[in-house]
Amino acid sequence: MKGQDLQYVLDWIAVQELVAEYGQAIDFGKDTGDWSRWVNCFTPKLVADYTRLFGGEPITLAREEMGKLGSDALAPYTRVQHATANTVRTHFKNATEAQVMAYADVGHFFSLNGVPQEWTLVIRYTHDVEKTSEGWKIRKVLLDPIHHRGNLLGAEFVRGKRLV
Repeated sequence: MKGQDLQYVLDWIAVQELVAEYGQAIDFGKDTGDWSRWVNCFTPKLVADYTRLFGGEPITLAREEMGKLGSDALAPYTRVQHATANTVRTHFKNATEAQVMAYADVGHFFSLNGVPQEWTLVIRYTHDVEKTSEGWKIRKVLLDPIHHRGNLLGAEFVRGKRLV
């Protein structure tokens, strides 16, 4: 794609919006229990690679399953906040495929014996996206943790530990 043509600019803006929506929709899902915005970020089938945080193998699933995945992963937290950097980089492979890298600080908030706690994870997301009849959608997401700070119990929560 040429950097000067109008379609490139329109696609670039749409991809930027998709990456911002990814994080905002997770926060909205956690706050409201309505994960439809997040689910709508994906192609009908996708690969979710959260192995660098959780271990295991990447999973292939239907986008409708992503709502439960997000809800279950964030169950121990009272709130989450994705602050996606505006230094999103997009590499268009062709007119309908691109790879996008974006950094985010993701605050995970919880209470321990009535005391507010925070665990923040600095992440690099790599999204393989494609242009569909519904617009640009994520077909593969890779979460790469860079750094974390705060109460490390938050890290244990994301790996499945629960308080008794």
